[in-house]
Amino acid sequence: TGTYSVTATENGCTGSAGTTPVTIHQTPSALTPGSNSVVCSGNTLSLTANTVAGATYSWTGPNGFSSALQNPIIPSVTTDAAGSYTVNVTVNSCLGPDATTSVTINQTPLAPTAGSNSSICSGSTLSLTASTITGATYAWSGPNSFSSTLQNPTIIGATTAANGTYFVTATVSGCAGPAGTTSVTIHQTP
Repeated sequence: TGTYSVTATENGCTGSAGTTPVTIHQTPSALTPGSNSVVCSGNTLSLTANTVAGATYSWTGPNGFSSALQNPIIPSVTTDAAGSYTVNVTVNSCLGPDATTSVTINQTPLAPTAGSNSSICSGSTLSLTASTITGATYAWSGPNSFSSTLQNPTIIGATTAANGTYFVTATVSGCAGPAGTTSVTIHQTP
């Protein structure tokens, strides 16, 4: 960067100098991109890049994704958004190198179909059931502080305190789906 001058010499005579100013801009360094990956489908994917003064940002990614934001978000993300995201910056018309971050999107499971052997008489065994979801862990909750991590739990000698609605969720790869429900009626045995 600076002023450059040039002279011409002809037959031993040197003319006056011509000058031109030259500015060399620093090419920006590669960014350090990141994300909130691993994300469950249906949630928001947040991409991040470090701040570079005076920069414009350019993101590209799966599914034709592009953004000029420094820290773009993708709401209600699907598994199609999984993959590599590339970002670079331009400062003073100088394009920096690409940098990438890898994103994993896990599928959120559907609500399990919940059921029971209701209605039953008090003192009987209440059997709760949830549909099978591959790789899932289950979480049941219900009346009278009921909870269980079994797919198909039972309550032996159920009382009328077990009347009400039971909820079950399935979690796969850290992603909890919506709850399935079943209503239970327990009649008092005379």
